[in-house]
Amino acid sequence: MKNKSNSTKNKVIRIAVTGTVVLTMTFAAFILPLRPKVSEAEKRELAKFPEFSVTALLSGTYFSDIASWFSDTVPFRDTLVAINSKFQHILGTATVLKGFNEAKRGDDIPDVPNTSSDLPTSDGTSEVQTDSPAGIPSEITSAPETQPQGEYAGLVQKFDSILVAGNSGYEYYNFNQAASDAYVAAVNAAGNRLNGRAKVYSMIIPTSIDITLDERVRKKVNVSDQKKAIDYMEGSMNQNVVRVEIFDAMKAHKDEYIYFRTDHHWTGLGAYYAYVRFCEIKGIQALPLSAYTVRSFDNFLGSFYKDSGNDPALGASPDVVDTYTPPCGTKMTVTEKSGNTLVTPMIYNATNNKPAYKYSAFIYGDNPFTVIENTDMTSGDALILVKESFGNAIAPLFTYHYKYVYVVDYRYYSGKLDALVNTAKSTCGGNVDVLYCNNISMTRASGQVTKLAAVLA
Repeated sequence: MKNKSNSTKNKVIRIAVTGTVVLTMTFAAFILPLRPKVSEAEKRELAKFPEFSVTALLSGTYFSDIASWFSDTVPFRDTLVAINSKFQHILGTATVLKGFNEAKRGDDIPDVPNTSSDLPTSDGTSEVQTDSPAGIPSEITSAPETQPQGEYAGLVQKFDSILVAGNSGYEYYNFNQAASDAYVAAVNAAGNRLNGRAKVYSMIIPTSIDITLDERVRKKVNVSDQKKAIDYMEGSMNQNVVRVEIFDAMKAHKDEYIYFRTDHHWTGLGAYYAYVRFCEIKGIQALPLSAYTVRSFDNFLGSFYKDSGNDPALGASPDVVDTYTPPCGTKMTVTEKSGNTLVTPMIYNATNNKPAYKYSAFIYGDNPFTVIENTDMTSGDALILVKESFGNAIAPLFTYHYKYVYVVDYRYYSGKLDALVNTAKSTCGGNVDVLYCNNISMTRASGQVTKLAAVLA
């Protein structure tokens, strides 16, 4: 009888506790100050409370928008999502989605370069339509290991566009023939148009899945061969473009901290090895790592962490953003997307940035146009860096060798490269180099390639 009484008492306690938690959470959900406006994990603004209008009321959208706002701005949203992800991981019920390796198989990569008439002619026009080597210093700084320890069995997960293996994320890559040809066409057109006024270089950056992912896993993932794709694109470039091949240089350092675990970008060290390769091709002396001032920002949780639904293995292995400042004075002027211009340090203090935004330590993040001046030089050459976000990490390394480094983010830039070359040439007092510096994933995105081509003139 006593046991039955205790059992009934325990049930009442459990019901009371559960009811209290539910009521507390329900009450908290209606407290407006607790409702978040931004999701740090998803890197987006959350739904806003809709403005009232008679039209919206009569159509029924007003109340549906309120419902969307209510569900999207639940208090402690990111924390609850992270807890849910951890429970799924523990229970083994995490959603597994098909990614590029299965749902969007890449095109076959041609065995020979494309030298057909679809690529630019000598006058710079194009008919394409589109929707460790010698010279690398041996010293490196200590950094966290990029490869998970032990066997991979049971540790590989496939999400919508990434693969998580152990404590590292990797982006799938599928070759796109039309977009790749259009990319080559855009770079060739620049080489032709600027011939005699500027030397054009091309650097296609491989991503981590073909460099640092364990070979046993890489062989089982049905993605396109980045080495073969880069060879095809660079081989298709004409005599007015200098190719800066970095795949082998990156592969030679695959066991070092050259790509982030929780984010799709390369690290400052990875960018450094690419810079060294550029210097080798150009015929100038690269600075050794010991010459740089290193500043680090820890607790970086990037795009892979977000895209995997805050995967616990990634969350337990946050990255460190190491920045490298060369031994010269610099002044950096940034033109923001709003058109506002400001002077800011080349290495931004990201100490207090949220974990998702630590990569913005490099040149104050993605902006349409940035000018970095080497204040120790009275005159010298200029470099125009045409890039997406991978270029942010490498831009500071060039400032030691150039009087001016002009950084053009083609995704937002409204100016024209042709005119910028003329301005740079008259301002710097020396020669002008143009470096197209983009990661290979960009070369498969026809929309981005179209923006890249539009920057020329």
